[in-house]
Amino acid sequence: MNLPQDASQDPIPDATQPSSDAPEAAEIGAAESASSESAQTESVQTESALAVSENPEAADGEEPITAWTPEPEKLFSALLFASQEYLSGRILKEIMGDDWDLPSLRRLTKAVNKKFEEQEMPFEVAEVDGTFRIRTRTQYYPWTRKLFRDANPRRLSQASLETLAIIAYKQPITKAEIESIRGVNVDGCMKSLLEKKLVDVNGRTDAMGGAFTYSTTREFMRYFGINRVPDDLPRLSEFEAIVNAQALIPQIAADGTIVEVNQEEPDGEQMSLDSLE
Repeated sequence: MNLPQDASQDPIPDATQPSSDAPEAAEIGAAESASSESAQTESVQTESALAVSENPEAADGEEPITAWTPEPEKLFSALLFASQEYLSGRILKEIMGDDWDLPSLRRLTKAVNKKFEEQEMPFEVAEVDGTFRIRTRTQYYPWTRKLFRDANPRRLSQASLETLAIIAYKQPITKAEIESIRGVNVDGCMKSLLEKKLVDVNGRTDAMGGAFTYSTTREFMRYFGINRVPDDLPRLSEFEAIVNAQALIPQIAADGTIVEVNQEEPDGEQMSLDSLE
């Protein structure tokens, strides 16, 4: 006779107890969750890396560069206003873009100055030998000079300024030719002008002996606001007024004209600049 099987040998599964497959399911779920979180993290990191590569400055904690692009005239004015020195065409091209070569910058200068004039602004953009700077207009000099009372006006003797005038209008020129025009030795004058970097050695002549020739420098051009030599040189009458004032910086009246200042004790070597014409 067949006996019934013992219930303890084949127990009925309890629905309230977790099955043997539950731990495996939990592990799979955790793995899938971790994989999802990892994928999201990698996505965020990838987007951040792309943002940094597009805006390198953002990696240093700086504000990312926006897509806004200013108008060329305003950007040009802002760069010149922010700089304390003349900016070369190369530097401006690096900042503003490859399209802004020297001819384009010169056209931009004319456009900016035209707007300044229309708005009666006291500023202008000056170009000196391919470099640019924003400055106050000449007629404001009697007031703006008071901001720099301690600045050295680079005063030169009458003889040195006359020598500088000869070099400016006759360059390149040898020291012997300068002395021939002035009629006196100019060793001291040349030493002073070279020290102040207003003139420099230009080269040698082809004649026997190969004497040095001298020309004015960019520093000279900046002081007189000259872009090209000799096209932009001041008229001889203006230069003579500067010579009589014994100052490289012109003496400007309130109406913007150059004031001729007569010396109380004329230099014994004083000459007329008429010989340069």
